Amino acid sequence: MNMHKSPIFQNPESDGGSFNWPGKPDQKTAILLLHGFTATTVEVRPLAKFLNDQGYTVAGPLLPGHGVSPDELMHTKYTDWIAAVENVYQELNLKFDRVIVIGESMGGLCTLWLAAQHPEIIRILVFAPALNIHNLWQARFFWPFVKFKYKSNIDLSSPWQGFNAVPLKAAAQLHKFQKIIKRRLTDIHQPIMVFQGKLDQTIDPISSVEVMESVSSEDKELVWLEDSSHCILLDKQMDLVKRLCIEFIKKLK
Repeated sequence: MNMHKSPIFQNPESDGGSFNWPGKPDQKTAILLLHGFTATTVEVRPLAKFLNDQGYTVAGPLLPGHGVSPDELMHTKYTDWIAAVENVYQELNLKFDRVIVIGESMGGLCTLWLAAQHPEIIRILVFAPALNIHNLWQARFFWPFVKFKYKSNIDLSSPWQGFNAVPLKAAAQLHKFQKIIKRRLTDIHQPIMVFQGKLDQTIDPISSVEVMESVSSEDKELVWLEDSSHCILLDKQMDLVKRLCIEFIKKLK
């Protein structure tokens, strides 16, 4: 087992906390960025910085249970993650005319949930949405007996920050969240762009296809990235991703 070979908390020295960076005073659009399961805001910060440099206010909450220890994550529920993203969204919505939401992996599920709840969100961008994960359903049966599943094939050269031990009790919550999101996809009408790496070994890439086929949006696009794995926002095609994101965002009139 690789639990002794890899750090349980990868890249602990990085700043993965919540952030809120103001943009230009005359910019009426704010952007909310949401990270994935077991990760921190490290994975959305490069895109957030790029968008902030373009003049947008950007905010990214560290989701409950993340950034401290797998034991803390074990005691959180999907409702905690929803409440956290809802709170930050409401803060932005009070101050800005328009809000765009961006999310990766489980952050993508949170993005889809917000879009279904709030038709006033003007557009969304979703990266590798964690809608289908092989054998995740088993977590609900195993967590009373097995606390953690240790990740394999870890890239220690990646700047990614997060836990390499997955609490199965929290994984069971993620599975519940998946089922809820699948039922809400038809409630989404906003323009949406979905990005999926062809080298993704964390989720089933069919997730992105299912999102595209199920949402009610008329303006929707799926971008397949040939050389990207699961964590697209820290991967080698970020220059392309940034260009496509800003083009999509600037379509706003």
